[in-house]
Amino acid sequence: MAKNERVLYENIYEQALDRFQQRDYQGTMDLLADVGQWPLVWLRPFLLRAYALRGLGCYVQEMMALQDLLQVSERIEVRSASDTAMIAEAWSLLGEALVNLGDCRLAVEAFLQSASLEVDIPKRREEYSNAIFAANYCSDFPTEKWLELYDGYRTLLSDIEIFELPGHGKNIYHHDRLRIGYLSADIRCHPVAYFLRPLLECHDSSRFQVFLYRANAEEDSVTRQLQGWADATRLIAGLADEEVALQIARDEIDVLVDLSGHTKGNRLPVLAYRPAPVLLSGLGYFNSTGMPLDGFLSDVYCSPSAVHPAFSEKLLRLPQTHFCYVFFEDFPAVAEQMAWERNGYITFGCFNNFSKVTDEMLLVWKNVLKRCAGSHLVLKHKLFDSEEGRHWTNDRLCHLGLPVERIELRGFSADYLQEYGDIDIAMDTFPYTGGLTTVEALLMGVPVVSLYGKRHGTRFGLSFLSNLGLTELATDNKDDYAGLAAGLAQDKKLLRCLHRELRGMVQESPLMDGIGYCRNVENLYGELAMMHGCL
Repeated sequence: MAKNERVLYENIYEQALDRFQQRDYQGTMDLLADVGQWPLVWLRPFLLRAYALRGLGCYVQEMMALQDLLQVSERIEVRSASDTAMIAEAWSLLGEALVNLGDCRLAVEAFLQSASLEVDIPKRREEYSNAIFAANYCSDFPTEKWLELYDGYRTLLSDIEIFELPGHGKNIYHHDRLRIGYLSADIRCHPVAYFLRPLLECHDSSRFQVFLYRANAEEDSVTRQLQGWADATRLIAGLADEEVALQIARDEIDVLVDLSGHTKGNRLPVLAYRPAPVLLSGLGYFNSTGMPLDGFLSDVYCSPSAVHPAFSEKLLRLPQTHFCYVFFEDFPAVAEQMAWERNGYITFGCFNNFSKVTDEMLLVWKNVLKRCAGSHLVLKHKLFDSEEGRHWTNDRLCHLGLPVERIELRGFSADYLQEYGDIDIAMDTFPYTGGLTTVEALLMGVPVVSLYGKRHGTRFGLSFLSNLGLTELATDNKDDYAGLAAGLAQDKKLLRCLHRELRGMVQESPLMDGIGYCRNVENLYGELAMMHGCL
């Protein structure tokens, strides 16, 4: 290729990059529309095209663009370090796209492929975390596979040396007030904030000091409120893991609680240094970290036993709920009329992340719709913002034999809570169940039917409903799930009663008793601190 011709394509790429940085994703795509015909093997424009498609929410086209990139990469005779880094990045983006499209088993493999190519150890750990997180979406993911993933992740932490602080062989401080540290990348407007709030706002300042270790650089009004209830906040975004661990050790934290697990932006490697005598995880993640921590926050409904074969941590079973929901804004009023009263038919709905909706769950919902003649189903997720996302999903539904003419696909909307007035019964997902979404549905007067398994993260719906005295709306059997949903749909008197009473039931339950919940958690902290010699 002539030098001036290469310069031409480089200039087009630079223009496209400039458009992308201005968030003009369609403009970026227009410039890179024929990148597959460019007469040079160059990965960077393919990668930029994938990012632009992700920005447009076109996950199907993003997936195909990344597959194009990976095919082009096979034509590179000698890979540079930059090429390898871009290929690793492409595998990671492909994993994200596959999660968005609901193909989570392939997503796990994509993230692991990315990890295998990453030279940078922190990035490799991040991709392994992505793989572990994606596995939570998969139905029937066997215990031995979980253990294999955890072994791989721990191997990537094996070079970290555990801290031994001067004068404190076990990092035991004997403070008058226990120092509790919360480590999270979600100290902002995020579902975790709703569950963290009561632990900050209601903490007993005579017994505890609370420190926030904030891994998110961005700040919003929720960030400021949460920080206002803490005794101290450390901004750790951009700091190396060892620096963060040293800060926690200098703060002489007694109990460090990780709120992120394997979610995006987590700082789990910090815990490998053991910067505090007691290390816990929970609230923001629903499964084991796979690390040798001292406990995982759960409850008697989510964890029938304190031990589970796929958990490296002891399951700490709170007596009522391990979640307490306190919102930051006023909720809209519950709709006066139920959807079936306006429409003449029952409407089921699911507002959960559609990545949680497995083929197995869709087949259960197919059974529900079959049992309830004339009923409809509303599904809501950002995937349905685009025509291609709706088309992809409709093809999937048709392939499984669902009646697509009775199913409505809705995209993202900021005022989604009001849309609960359009459904009569909410359908929980499995095995990755709803958390905040379930509580919101209940507060909007919509009963939830939930399927649960044996592992902690599959039993959130059971826990929420049990705390409301509605255990009968949860089951561990798929056929019974369909029967419960159909039976509830037929009982209009019960539906009216639940629609009218659910908000008050939630508000008066342990799910919104911030003080009672905080005391239960703090008592647990105290017991653990005593066991580890901190008191």
